Amino acid sequence: MKRDMISILDFENEIDETLDLAIKLKSHIKSGKTFQPLKGKHMGMIFEKPSLRTRISFEIGFSHLGGTALYLSPSEIQMGKRESVFDVARVISRYVDIIMYRAFSNKIMCELAKFSDVPVINGLDDLEHPCQIMADFMTIKEQKGSLKGLKLVYIGDGNNVCNSLLLGSAAMGMHMTVTCPLNYEPDNEVFARAQKLGEKTGSKIKIVREPDMAVMNADVIYTDTWVSMGDEAEKEERLKVFPPFQVNKKLVANAKPDYIFLHCLPAHRNEEVTDEIIDSLNSKVFDEAENRMWAQMAVIIKLLAPDAINEL
Repeated sequence: MKRDMISILDFENEIDETLDLAIKLKSHIKSGKTFQPLKGKHMGMIFEKPSLRTRISFEIGFSHLGGTALYLSPSEIQMGKRESVFDVARVISRYVDIIMYRAFSNKIMCELAKFSDVPVINGLDDLEHPCQIMADFMTIKEQKGSLKGLKLVYIGDGNNVCNSLLLGSAAMGMHMTVTCPLNYEPDNEVFARAQKLGEKTGSKIKIVREPDMAVMNADVIYTDTWVSMGDEAEKEERLKVFPPFQVNKKLVANAKPDYIFLHCLPAHRNEEVTDEIIDSLNSKVFDEAENRMWAQMAVIIKLLAPDAINEL
């Protein structure tokens, strides 16, 4: 039976073992060894939103595993407009073994997964960004050894990254505090679901309005751009509202001395984060960017060739 990764919670009970697999893959391949369980396999990559990291990390990662990836640009499909989601799903499933979809709409993402005969990976939509969070958690685990009991503080816009971080943190027993302006909170249903899940795992999930208070004793500080793709019409207003939520030297002074700084990139330097923070020794944003590839490779193996894990 085929599996998809649409939400980070599709891996709810196996996040940690997937992170371990990603770390093992990284060490194995960087040492000059090969691991190619996907020889003869093909991945279709459907892009509605452009991305530097998503395309390179999936394409090169799939190649490392022995397969071939095909890039499909926004103009080539136009799902739901030029052709129905049902028809696209059925056709592409005849050609490829797995689909990565970077989308505007979570609704269409779910429809594609429903009608596809092959696994679908969410490369980003308007509700979640699960692959990014896998890379984030991998980076945290590399730096801290474990996630459970750590305090992650997300500062800024309650967007898709924030939503997936909430669900993933709750699943992993990691405490997460969101600090954001009024009316820029994460999705209400996602937040409630994360809090409920956190009751089972011991994860404290909350919103704190004052950034200085929020980052007290933080192990991880995370931010994202204030103006995401699709929010350009709100840019002027957002640039008025968000400056108090900038990650700067004064703010991080309240965190633990060995805190790590993460950002999913691209960063707008000296808007959501100052140069001195993103370029500091505490910053792990480029490790995080690299880890997109390793984490996604682990996800792909889990979906497409789980039996091969024992061969690594």
